[in-house]
Amino acid sequence: MINFTGIATCWHDHDAFKPVQLGRLRLPGRIVRSATEMFKAHADGHLDDAELAWMNDLATQPLGMIISGHTAVAAAGRSHLGQNAFWSDEFIPDQQRLCRAMQAGGAKAILQIGHGGMKAKGCNGGRPVYTPDNMTVADIQQTVRDFAAAAQRAQRCGFDGVQIHAAHLYLLSEFFYPQYNHRQDAYGGDGERRFRIIREVLEAVRAACGDDFPLLIKINGDNMAEGEDREAYFNDMCQVLRTCESCGVDALELSGYHPNPPEPAGGAEPYFLANAIRLRACSGSSLPMILVGGIRRREHIERAFAAGMAAVSLCRPFMARPDCIAAIFAP
Repeated sequence: MINFTGIATCWHDHDAFKPVQLGRLRLPGRIVRSATEMFKAHADGHLDDAELAWMNDLATQPLGMIISGHTAVAAAGRSHLGQNAFWSDEFIPDQQRLCRAMQAGGAKAILQIGHGGMKAKGCNGGRPVYTPDNMTVADIQQTVRDFAAAAQRAQRCGFDGVQIHAAHLYLLSEFFYPQYNHRQDAYGGDGERRFRIIREVLEAVRAACGDDFPLLIKINGDNMAEGEDREAYFNDMCQVLRTCESCGVDALELSGYHPNPPEPAGGAEPYFLANAIRLRACSGSSLPMILVGGIRRREHIERAFAAGMAAVSLCRPFMARPDCIAAIFAP
């Protein structure tokens, strides 16, 4: 049930506050708090009470879903010193507390899990820093198992699902970009092989957590390259949507190579809406899409819904003003 505190009565019937079905996951509303790292974990990876307090406040807002900050599935993949950890059962009590805080207002709680890859340098206690080019097949297989184990722990904690972080140049994202993946084996080369580790993660999570547990993914929909390379990446992404659908993914959150680019056309459109529309048309996929990036005004939300987006997600606006939804829908 949506918490309408601060929202004018005239907006209660807006599409943003109506339930939506994302595969196995039914949300009470279509506005999502996108994953935002708080950089507040203790040095040992345990949760800090300041993050719980923030989540308790966030849970009072009229949200359909809250996605946690990026949580590390392996000690070698911790991408900054304030990142929450979930690579062993030791962290289950932390995540149970976080889950309860996120769900307190009725929103669905999703744990975002990932591996830092090259971003773990200097943050993973001196462990090997993985990149697509230096990982052995055994390393890859262990990383896939790490994702599945973390997802299974999330399920035990009561989360409503997990989101696989395959965006923003963390390890899985690095694998999919040809400029970071120069492998010549089954995990490098064309788009299908570069996506293989992500597909194996999705399949392993589904196998570990069962058919009923919601599974989401966040991925970049574009490449910084221009010309033929950029178009090749777009074509690969069309196949990614179809593959995610076949793997039982419930929703895809679409970001970009530059997650906070200069606002196009003076902020008239969300950053990645045009690309999302094109991907939807070219892929033929019916996979529910969540649009993130540059969503600041009510007309942004309405354009996204009109274009077929199942939901919209925001993060920085909540950091600047926790009651930003009320501001967006102010009369």
